[in-house]
Amino acid sequence: MLSNKPWQFWFEWGITALLIVGVILTAFNIYPANLYVLLVSNLGWVMQAVIWRKPSLFIVQAVITVIYIVGIVNIFIR
Repeated sequence: MLSNKPWQFWFEWGITALLIVGVILTAFNIYPANLYVLLVSNLGWVMQAVIWRKPSLFIVQAVITVIYIVGIVNIFIR
C-alpha cells in the first residue's frame, strides 16, 4: 500500500519532517545546526513549489532560504 505512493508524496513528507526537526533544533537553541537543517528543508520546499507550479509557495520558501543563507554567511564573517 505505501509503495504505491508517487515519489513526490515521499519527498513532500520527507522535507516536512526535516522542517519539523529544524524547528525543534531552533526551539532548543541548537545553533548553527538548526540553520543547516532548515536551509536544506526549505530548498526542498522550493523544489516542491516548482513541481507543483505554485508561485506563492516558491516565493515564500525562496525568501526564507535566502534568509538562512545570509544567517549562515554571517556565522563565517564574525
